[in-house]
Amino acid sequence: MRYCLAFGLSVAALAVSTAPLTAAPLTADQGAVAFSGSLTDSGGRPGDFAVEATLAKGDFTGRGRITTSGYSVEGPIVRGYLENGRCSIRIENGRSRGEISGTCDTDRIGGRFETFHPGGGLLTGTVAGTARAAGVEDRPAGQDIPLPTAKLTCAYQDRKIGVGLGETTQYSLAYSNMVSLTLTASGTYAVGSGGTGQFARSGNKLTLTSGPYEGAVGTVELDRSGEPAVLFLREENETPAGVHRVDPYTTRCTRAR
Repeated sequence: MRYCLAFGLSVAALAVSTAPLTAAPLTADQGAVAFSGSLTDSGGRPGDFAVEATLAKGDFTGRGRITTSGYSVEGPIVRGYLENGRCSIRIENGRSRGEISGTCDTDRIGGRFETFHPGGGLLTGTVAGTARAAGVEDRPAGQDIPLPTAKLTCAYQDRKIGVGLGETTQYSLAYSNMVSLTLTASGTYAVGSGGTGQFARSGNKLTLTSGPYEGAVGTVELDRSGEPAVLFLREENETPAGVHRVDPYTTRCTRAR
């Protein structure tokens, strides 16, 4: 199904230079942002999505559409936010709903989606798309985000997926098994649940090389306030047996405010 999206954002607001740009982190007050791309559900069936929004104080407002398996939901963004380099956007229209979440920057978005349609049931799968953002200020290639050395509080968004008629997915914030994370410039870490170890840094990637979370991989990113934080993606932190190294969902370690 092909669909034309006309949500009314100014083309001029999203104009970009023809010069090649290096993708940069989205900022909490980025302004006009648009995402579009393809979906693949768990059965291998294709779909597509488009979102046009305004990002202010870390929250998205605007409209979006998700189309997959012959069903389409279009409507306002009822919940949308930027946190630690990840975007979460939920749209609703009556009993139909759709949500896209994943890593995002001024160039692209990638992650997972979930939709529910009366008569169509719950569908999940993967997302891959491009981004356009107003007022892009590039981070020079090769420039790393500063290492956060203050004590970080770690948590993840737990969820109970609604599968019955009219049931919605319930979200709640849960403390990480780590509880907290403290990094040092000398390459050591400590967690609030007890234990210390060492880590190695390559660019904005951290690998915990010893201690209670040996093998875990984190990413240094900017949180919605622009402060450095550490993100442990679930897909990067599974053992060969499929068991999570850190938490059952993506873990965000941010400075308490």
